[in-house]
Amino acid sequence: MAAGGYAYGAQDADVYVHVEQDRTPVYRVRSLPLSGPERLREAGQGVRPADLARLEDWRGTPAQLALLWLHGPEAESRSRLADRFAAGSAVAGWRVVTVVRGSEAAGTGTTAVEGPGPVEGLRQGRAEEGNPGLLMVVESADHWPLTHLTWLFSNALLHRAGVPARVLLTAETLDHWVAVRGTVANHRATTSAHHVEWCFPNGGP
Repeated sequence: MAAGGYAYGAQDADVYVHVEQDRTPVYRVRSLPLSGPERLREAGQGVRPADLARLEDWRGTPAQLALLWLHGPEAESRSRLADRFAAGSAVAGWRVVTVVRGSEAAGTGTTAVEGPGPVEGLRQGRAEEGNPGLLMVVESADHWPLTHLTWLFSNALLHRAGVPARVLLTAETLDHWVAVRGTVANHRATTSAHHVEWCFPNGGP
């Protein structure tokens, strides 16, 4: 079943959302595998402890839904920090998913599924006792059409009773943040931003 011209689909446990008329993918939600110590060390290279602590504090806020706009001029620095934070969140028990947009989400064999939420493969067992919440990572969010981000923020994964949801969006500047922030006003989400400077691969100031 479609809603508002869009429909959900699935392939290999990934969730797709596509435009109903031509089945052009809008985005795909992918589950991040659990991380171990080696993944943490690899992802943590060049990440400033202060930046990581800022994201961890944000993750621990009592809000049901919270968005953070992680911005800075260096794509590598943003990605390193986002990767390290995602890996650490997975180790801490959080369900971590990443989102791929537009043409990057194209694939074959998508199958439409009924209902306004994603397929059961990503929903079931995630609100069980001891699971702290869901972290969704959206890289290069400033390259997304605003309408597609609006649809993403309505995804049922982010609105499950009793399951805190955090959406980390990376971008080069703050230019699009005011408009993006306005799209979640009806969701009663908390919003914040954090600027990240260049991260040296082997650590640095």
